[in-house]
Amino acid sequence: IPDLFAGLREANLEFISMVHWRQWDLMSLFKEPDNLPVFLAMSLPDISVEDRLHLFELLHPVHRLIDFWCGHPEQGQSFTPISEWTLSDWQKATVHLHPQLNIPDVKQNILKAITELQPFEISRYLPVSGVQSLVDSAVASCLLPLFDAPQSMPSLVERWQRLRPVDPVTLEPIAEQKAFDTVKEALMGLENYGYVLVEG
Repeated sequence: IPDLFAGLREANLEFISMVHWRQWDLMSLFKEPDNLPVFLAMSLPDISVEDRLHLFELLHPVHRLIDFWCGHPEQGQSFTPISEWTLSDWQKATVHLHPQLNIPDVKQNILKAITELQPFEISRYLPVSGVQSLVDSAVASCLLPLFDAPQSMPSLVERWQRLRPVDPVTLEPIAEQKAFDTVKEALMGLENYGYVLVEG
């Protein structure tokens, strides 16, 4: 990793990201990342990307090849992760299904999971994280229109409210804000692994 960054500096290029960045998550190496010794918990968030990747490579050298993205310095576009979006950003959002998932075989199997009230193993069709990812049948049903066209966030929230009009515990009607938050959380989890693409 130090040689990689030295080469980038020498070539006047800027490191953007690892291609498979989820496989380089330093915190995933710890069983209890929220319960680290104080000196690690205080220092790890502040170390540079280069040091973070180097530390990962020293602790867990599993990558034979180092695939990364780079570009010319200071030519990147500003980007706000969806975890930092405002309510207004979310209300204007459009959600797309990943193109590799938008195929008849996936749609057929998701329909089967929905009708049988079974979780849908989405990672079987797009294995990006190396771990099994399941989608609840209710969430899968909410996302079903994405097979036909991209959907606005308000339309997905409306669909969720029709699918789940009442709280399953209290049987009280679900408020629009609660439905909005539920759909938002589901989309954030799916977007994190690239299963859906959320456009602001």
